[in-house]
Amino acid sequence: SNSRKSLNKYSDEYRRKRERNNEAVRKSRKKTKLKSMETQERVMQLSMENEELKTKLSLLTKELSVLKSLF
Repeated sequence: SNSRKSLNKYSDEYRRKRERNNEAVRKSRKKTKLKSMETQERVMQLSMENEELKTKLSLLTKELSVLKSLF
């Protein structure tokens, strides 16, 4: 009887369940959005770090070429 009983849309119980569900949905969406923003931030950090490392690699490669040419 309680497995899938239909609730009167105007009953207090129905309104309480809807409100609890709405709150759960809001919380879930907020959490998902936060996670997405943190991921985007991490992508930006790693992209910057990657560019710095490419620049460093390029400089060291040139330096190595110069040193090899001397010996």
